[in-house]
Amino acid sequence: MKEFYRSTIIQTQAKIRRERTLPKGGEIVVRVGQEVSPIQVVARTTMASEFAIMSAAKKLGVNPAEVNDYLRLEKGAPVEAGTVLAARKRLVGERQVVSPVDGILFDVVNGRIAIQPTSDWLELRAMVAGRVVSYVGNRGVIIETSGSLIQAVWSSGREGVGRLKIAANAPNTVMTPEHLNGDVTGNVLAIGSLQSLELFHRAEDLGVRGLIVGSSSAEICGGAKASPLPFMVTDGIGTSGMAPPIFQLLQQADGRSISLFVIYNAEAGQRPEIILPQAASIWL
Repeated sequence: MKEFYRSTIIQTQAKIRRERTLPKGGEIVVRVGQEVSPIQVVARTTMASEFAIMSAAKKLGVNPAEVNDYLRLEKGAPVEAGTVLAARKRLVGERQVVSPVDGILFDVVNGRIAIQPTSDWLELRAMVAGRVVSYVGNRGVIIETSGSLIQAVWSSGREGVGRLKIAANAPNTVMTPEHLNGDVTGNVLAIGSLQSLELFHRAEDLGVRGLIVGSSSAEICGGAKASPLPFMVTDGIGTSGMAPPIFQLLQQADGRSISLFVIYNAEAGQRPEIILPQAASIWL
Protein backbone atom coordinates (compact mmCIF):
# COMPACT_ATOMS: atom_id res chain seq x y z
CA MET A 1 0.00 0.00 0.00
CA LYS A 2 1.97 2.99 -1.26
CA GLU A 3 -0.22 5.40 0.74
CA PHE A 4 1.63 4.59 3.99
CA TYR A 5 4.15 7.19 5.15
CA ARG A 6 7.10 7.06 7.54
CA SER A 7 6.12 10.10 9.59
CA THR A 8 3.03 11.84 10.90
CA ILE A 9 2.61 15.58 11.43
CA ILE A 10 0.89 16.88 14.57
CA GLN A 11 -0.30 20.43 15.23
CA THR A 12 -1.69 21.54 18.58
CA GLN A 13 -3.65 24.67 19.47
CA ALA A 14 -3.79 25.83 15.86
CA LYS A 15 -6.28 27.62 13.65
CA ILE A 16 -7.41 25.14 11.04
CA ARG A 17 -9.22 25.91 7.79
CA ARG A 18 -10.72 23.18 5.65
CA GLU A 19 -12.53 23.32 2.34
CA ARG A 20 -15.81 21.44 1.97
CA THR A 21 -16.96 21.20 -1.64
CA LEU A 22 -19.56 19.42 -3.73
CA PRO A 23 -18.52 17.43 -6.81
CA LYS A 24 -20.33 20.02 -8.94
CA GLY A 25 -22.04 23.39 -8.55
CA GLY A 26 -25.09 23.62 -6.34
CA GLU A 27 -26.72 25.66 -3.58
CA ILE A 28 -24.89 27.05 -0.53
CA VAL A 29 -27.23 26.96 2.48
CA VAL A 30 -25.11 28.76 5.09
CA ARG A 31 -23.76 32.31 5.24
CA VAL A 32 -20.27 33.65 5.82
CA GLY A 33 -19.72 34.21 9.53
CA GLN A 34 -22.20 31.52 10.55
CA GLU A 35 -21.24 29.00 13.23
CA VAL A 36 -21.90 25.42 12.11
CA SER A 37 -21.96 22.01 13.78
CA PRO A 38 -20.33 18.93 12.23
CA ILE A 39 -23.60 17.40 11.04
CA GLN A 40 -25.00 20.65 9.64
CA VAL A 41 -25.63 20.74 5.88
CA VAL A 42 -23.60 23.55 4.29
CA ALA A 43 -24.34 22.94 0.60
CA ARG A 44 -26.36 20.65 -1.62
CA THR A 45 -26.82 19.77 -5.26
CA THR A 46 -28.96 17.52 -7.41
CA MET A 47 -27.41 14.28 -8.57
CA ALA A 48 -28.51 11.52 -10.90
CA SER A 49 -29.92 8.71 -8.80
CA GLU A 50 -27.73 5.62 -8.83
CA PHE A 51 -28.48 2.33 -7.16
CA ALA A 52 -26.79 1.72 -3.81
CA ILE A 53 -25.33 -1.80 -3.92
CA MET A 54 -24.35 -3.68 -0.75
CA SER A 55 -22.40 -6.95 -0.72
CA ALA A 56 -24.76 -8.63 1.74
CA ALA A 57 -23.35 -12.15 1.40
CA LYS A 58 -19.85 -10.98 2.32
CA LYS A 59 -21.08 -8.84 5.21
CA LEU A 60 -23.27 -11.62 6.65
CA GLY A 61 -20.71 -14.34 6.00
CA VAL A 62 -23.08 -16.57 3.99
CA ASN A 63 -23.35 -17.95 0.47
CA PRO A 64 -24.96 -15.57 -2.06
CA ALA A 65 -27.94 -17.92 -2.49
CA GLU A 66 -28.69 -17.69 1.25
CA VAL A 67 -29.05 -13.89 1.52
CA ASN A 68 -32.82 -13.99 0.99
CA ASP A 69 -33.14 -16.13 4.14
CA TYR A 70 -31.81 -13.23 6.23
CA LEU A 71 -33.80 -10.35 4.71
CA ARG A 72 -35.80 -8.26 7.17
CA LEU A 73 -37.93 -6.63 4.45
CA GLU A 74 -39.66 -7.69 1.27
CA LYS A 75 -38.63 -6.48 -2.17
CA GLY A 76 -40.30 -3.17 -2.98
CA ALA A 77 -40.43 -2.06 0.66
CA PRO A 78 -39.53 1.59 1.40
CA VAL A 79 -36.39 2.08 3.51
CA GLU A 80 -34.61 4.95 5.21
CA ALA A 81 -30.88 5.47 5.64
CA GLY A 82 -29.87 3.22 8.55
CA THR A 83 -32.72 0.70 8.07
CA VAL A 84 -31.59 -2.88 8.72
CA LEU A 85 -32.09 -4.76 5.46
CA ALA A 86 -30.73 -8.14 6.51
CA ALA A 87 -29.28 -9.57 9.69
CA ARG A 88 -27.65 -12.77 10.86
CA LYS A 89 -27.52 -13.57 14.56
CA ARG A 90 -24.22 -14.71 16.03
CA LEU A 91 -23.06 -16.00 19.38
CA VAL A 92 -22.53 -12.40 20.46
CA GLY A 93 -24.60 -9.75 18.68
CA GLU A 94 -25.46 -9.98 15.00
CA ARG A 95 -24.13 -9.05 11.58
CA GLN A 96 -26.27 -6.43 9.87
CA VAL A 97 -26.61 -4.92 6.41
CA VAL A 98 -28.06 -1.42 6.59
CA SER A 99 -29.24 0.93 3.87
CA PRO A 100 -26.94 3.91 3.28
CA VAL A 101 -29.75 5.92 1.65
CA ASP A 102 -33.49 6.53 1.65
CA GLY A 103 -35.10 4.49 -1.09
CA ILE A 104 -36.74 1.21 -2.06
CA LEU A 105 -35.41 -2.32 -1.64
CA PHE A 106 -35.21 -3.01 -5.36
CA ASP A 107 -33.72 -6.52 -5.66
CA VAL A 108 -31.27 -9.13 -4.39
CA VAL A 109 -28.92 -10.52 -7.04
CA ASN A 110 -25.86 -12.75 -6.53
CA GLY A 111 -25.74 -11.98 -2.83
CA ARG A 112 -25.95 -8.20 -3.34
CA ILE A 113 -28.80 -5.98 -2.18
CA ALA A 114 -29.77 -3.10 -4.48
CA ILE A 115 -31.49 0.02 -3.12
CA GLN A 116 -33.06 2.49 -5.52
CA PRO A 117 -32.68 5.97 -3.96
CA THR A 118 -35.76 8.15 -3.68
CA SER A 119 -33.86 11.41 -3.30
CA ASP A 120 -31.82 13.18 -5.96
CA TRP A 121 -30.22 15.60 -3.46
CA LEU A 122 -26.59 15.26 -2.42
CA GLU A 123 -26.08 17.08 0.89
CA LEU A 124 -22.64 18.22 2.05
CA ARG A 125 -22.12 18.42 5.80
CA ALA A 126 -19.61 20.58 7.66
CA MET A 127 -17.96 17.59 9.39
CA VAL A 128 -16.34 19.89 11.97
CA ALA A 129 -17.62 22.52 14.39
CA GLY A 130 -16.46 25.96 13.31
CA ARG A 131 -17.23 29.19 11.46
CA VAL A 132 -17.84 29.66 7.74
CA VAL A 133 -15.21 32.15 6.52
CA SER A 134 -15.76 32.12 2.74
CA TYR A 135 -17.47 30.46 -0.18
CA VAL A 136 -15.87 28.27 -2.84
CA GLY A 137 -17.93 29.55 -5.76
CA ASN A 138 -21.25 27.73 -5.77
CA ARG A 139 -19.65 24.43 -4.79
CA GLY A 140 -18.97 24.78 -1.08
CA VAL A 141 -17.42 26.68 1.81
CA ILE A 142 -14.24 27.07 3.84
CA ILE A 143 -14.69 26.41 7.57
CA GLU A 144 -12.35 27.65 10.28
CA THR A 145 -11.97 26.02 13.66
CA SER A 146 -9.44 26.07 16.52
CA GLY A 147 -7.93 22.92 17.94
CA SER A 148 -5.47 20.15 17.17
CA LEU A 149 -4.70 18.28 13.97
CA ILE A 150 -3.12 14.88 13.44
CA GLN A 151 -2.12 13.68 9.99
CA ALA A 152 -2.63 9.93 9.63
CA VAL A 153 -0.96 7.62 7.12
CA TRP A 154 -4.01 5.80 5.75
CA SER A 155 -7.79 5.76 5.87
CA SER A 156 -10.57 3.57 4.49
CA GLY A 157 -12.07 6.52 2.61
CA ARG A 158 -15.04 7.12 4.93
CA GLU A 159 -15.54 10.40 6.78
CA GLY A 160 -16.73 10.36 10.37
CA VAL A 161 -17.58 12.53 13.35
CA GLY A 162 -18.47 11.65 16.93
CA ARG A 163 -17.36 11.67 20.53
CA LEU A 164 -13.87 10.28 21.11
CA LYS A 165 -13.46 7.32 23.44
CA ILE A 166 -9.99 6.01 24.34
CA ALA A 167 -10.32 2.23 24.54
CA ALA A 168 -7.10 1.56 26.50
CA ASN A 169 -4.55 3.37 28.66
CA ALA A 170 -1.34 2.53 26.72
CA PRO A 171 -0.31 3.35 23.12
CA ASN A 172 0.77 -0.23 22.33
CA THR A 173 -2.41 -1.96 23.56
CA VAL A 174 -3.86 -4.48 21.10
CA MET A 175 -7.66 -4.48 20.86
CA THR A 176 -9.40 -7.46 22.47
CA PRO A 177 -13.11 -8.28 22.88
CA GLU A 178 -13.04 -6.65 26.34
CA HIS A 179 -12.33 -3.25 24.76
CA LEU A 180 -15.69 -3.43 22.97
CA ASN A 181 -17.68 -4.04 26.14
CA GLY A 182 -19.62 -1.20 27.74
CA ASP A 183 -20.95 1.89 26.06
CA VAL A 184 -19.06 2.15 22.76
CA THR A 185 -22.09 2.73 20.53
CA GLY A 186 -21.99 6.13 18.83
CA ASN A 187 -18.36 6.81 19.79
CA VAL A 188 -15.16 7.05 17.77
CA LEU A 189 -12.78 4.55 19.38
CA ALA A 190 -9.00 4.98 19.57
CA ILE A 191 -6.57 2.18 20.48
CA GLY A 192 -2.95 1.28 19.82
CA SER A 193 -3.34 -1.68 17.49
CA LEU A 194 -6.04 -3.76 15.80
CA GLN A 195 -5.07 -7.19 14.47
CA SER A 196 -8.43 -8.99 14.27
CA LEU A 197 -10.84 -8.54 11.36
CA GLU A 198 -13.48 -10.20 13.52
CA LEU A 199 -13.16 -7.37 16.07
CA PHE A 200 -13.43 -4.79 13.28
CA HIS A 201 -16.77 -6.32 12.26
CA ARG A 202 -17.80 -6.50 15.92
CA ALA A 203 -17.26 -2.73 16.19
CA GLU A 204 -19.50 -2.31 13.13
CA ASP A 205 -22.23 -4.40 14.77
CA LEU A 206 -22.09 -2.28 17.94
CA GLY A 207 -22.63 0.98 16.05
CA VAL A 208 -19.17 2.47 16.57
CA ARG A 209 -18.85 5.70 14.55
CA GLY A 210 -15.19 5.31 13.74
CA LEU A 211 -11.95 3.50 14.61
CA ILE A 212 -8.53 5.10 15.00
CA VAL A 213 -5.56 2.78 15.44
CA GLY A 214 -1.83 3.26 15.44
CA SER A 215 -1.14 0.08 13.50
CA SER A 216 -3.11 -2.67 11.82
CA SER A 217 -2.76 -5.54 9.37
CA ALA A 218 -3.06 -5.27 5.60
CA GLU A 219 -5.96 -7.74 5.76
CA ILE A 220 -7.98 -5.43 8.02
CA CYS A 221 -7.22 -2.39 5.85
CA GLY A 222 -8.46 -4.30 2.82
CA GLY A 223 -11.64 -5.32 4.62
CA ALA A 224 -12.22 -1.79 5.91
CA LYS A 225 -12.42 -0.39 2.38
CA ALA A 226 -15.66 -2.33 1.84
CA SER A 227 -17.16 -1.15 5.13
CA PRO A 228 -19.16 2.01 5.96
CA LEU A 229 -17.25 2.26 9.26
CA PRO A 230 -14.58 5.01 9.10
CA PHE A 231 -11.17 3.48 9.82
CA MET A 232 -7.94 5.45 10.21
CA VAL A 233 -4.34 4.31 10.78
CA THR A 234 -1.95 6.87 12.28
CA ASP A 235 1.38 5.00 12.06
CA GLY A 236 1.35 2.08 9.61
CA ILE A 237 1.07 -1.62 8.84
CA GLY A 238 2.29 -3.91 11.60
CA THR A 239 1.92 -4.36 15.35
CA SER A 240 3.94 -1.43 16.73
CA GLY A 241 0.92 0.42 18.12
CA MET A 242 0.45 4.18 18.20
CA ALA A 243 3.17 6.81 18.54
CA PRO A 244 3.11 8.10 22.16
CA PRO A 245 2.69 11.80 21.19
CA ILE A 246 -0.40 10.98 19.13
CA PHE A 247 -1.82 8.75 21.86
CA GLN A 248 -1.24 11.41 24.52
CA LEU A 249 -2.97 14.07 22.43
CA LEU A 250 -5.96 11.79 21.88
CA GLN A 251 -6.03 10.95 25.60
CA GLN A 252 -6.27 14.65 26.45
CA ALA A 253 -9.27 14.93 24.12
CA ASP A 254 -11.10 11.87 25.47
CA GLY A 255 -14.84 12.56 25.53
CA ARG A 256 -14.63 15.48 23.13
CA SER A 257 -15.74 15.86 19.52
CA ILE A 258 -13.50 14.40 16.83
CA SER A 259 -13.69 14.67 13.05
CA LEU A 260 -12.12 12.29 10.53
CA PHE A 261 -11.29 13.85 7.16
CA VAL A 262 -10.32 11.29 4.56
CA ILE A 263 -10.18 12.88 1.10
CA TYR A 264 -6.50 12.90 0.23
CA ASN A 265 -3.98 12.42 -2.55
CA ALA A 266 -0.90 10.42 -1.62
CA GLU A 267 1.11 11.54 -4.65
CA ALA A 268 0.40 15.22 -3.85
CA GLY A 269 1.29 14.79 -0.17
CA GLN A 270 -2.28 15.29 1.04
CA ARG A 271 -3.02 13.11 4.04
CA PRO A 272 -6.01 11.77 6.00
CA GLU A 273 -6.61 14.03 9.00
CA ILE A 274 -7.94 13.86 12.53
CA ILE A 275 -9.25 17.20 13.79
CA LEU A 276 -9.94 17.82 17.47
CA PRO A 277 -11.78 21.13 17.91
CA GLN A 278 -11.32 22.91 21.23
CA ALA A 279 -13.57 21.69 24.02
CA ALA A 280 -15.88 24.70 23.75
CA SER A 281 -16.91 23.77 20.20
CA ILE A 282 -20.43 22.40 19.63
CA TRP A 283 -20.15 18.87 18.25
CA LEU A 284 -23.77 17.85 17.58
